[in-house]
Amino acid sequence: MTDHIPLQLADLPNLLRYISADQRDTWIEVGMGIKAEFGADGYGPWNIWSQSGKGYDGKAALSVWKSFKKSGTGIGTVIRLASDAGWQPDKTEMTPEDKKRFAAEQEARRAQRQAEVEADEALLEQMRLLVADACLKVWTEHCQPEGLSAYLQRKQVGAFGVGFFKSTVILSIDDANKRCQVWSGSDSMQFFNSLPKPRPSSLSFLVFRPGSIAVPLVDADGKLWSLQAINGQGTKLFPKYGRKSGCFHVLGPAADPIVVGTAEGYATAASVHMATGWPVAMAVDSGNLVKVASTMRAAYPGVPIVVAGDDDPDAPGNPGRTKAEAAALEVGGNAVFPNFGEAA
Repeated sequence: MTDHIPLQLADLPNLLRYISADQRDTWIEVGMGIKAEFGADGYGPWNIWSQSGKGYDGKAALSVWKSFKKSGTGIGTVIRLASDAGWQPDKTEMTPEDKKRFAAEQEARRAQRQAEVEADEALLEQMRLLVADACLKVWTEHCQPEGLSAYLQRKQVGAFGVGFFKSTVILSIDDANKRCQVWSGSDSMQFFNSLPKPRPSSLSFLVFRPGSIAVPLVDADGKLWSLQAINGQGTKLFPKYGRKSGCFHVLGPAADPIVVGTAEGYATAASVHMATGWPVAMAVDSGNLVKVASTMRAAYPGVPIVVAGDDDPDAPGNPGRTKAEAAALEVGGNAVFPNFGEAA
């Protein structure tokens, strides 16, 4: 088995020479496999190898590395990729003492990695709750039910349950100190003036300016977990640690519907709701469609569900179509692919 090949941290540079870092899927697989085996110590070799790929971005690489959590991808995947490209392990026969030492080192690495995973998960859960509380404060204290949005005007859709801003509001997130704060009005300038330079990676923030809208994202119990910010140009941002998986925003009244719709983004969801009158659950992206459609099915067991997908044949794998069809199949619904032009 490939994952039984004795592999030390010092062996990685030579092994990685056999794998191209140009393909993002491979780049991610290799990173996940290395982190699963060597934990934080594996970042250095992976980052150096990453620099051989097209479009390397050091800041983005670090962010992606931090996002690697528990997964089924292990070092065996990395070894297989290298072996398929011609890499061969050292054929030196290991003595019983070497085998015993290697097994002990591997077990120590796994214990260390498990401790890192548990610490990461504890931090994620803590920060996710803090961000949810901060988002709720932004929503209840700073969002207005009416306002102007160049984005909504350009998309030719209405405002359905979204919030507007009369002044600048900042949600700051400091995971080093496990703290989230909301700044508004004149305090916003104080926040920017106090930012350290260079800004540490542990500090991030999301800015809501007049002309932006906030889309609240809730779970099946109605708890608000995050906000999607959409500015006048249509740029969509989320707060770091904001929960998205399984969360959604429902456009339109949802009492006794004859049909329930689901869609990815706000403009498509709003266009479907305006055209049909159905309540439409906005899932944010295609990867969340199955979970949101399943939640709608549980909430409305006898109601037809229509999944309005984004059909983009030029996108690799056309995820908008494939995910919409999978969501419809999962809940016994129908997948449709409307074309609203600029409004979508």
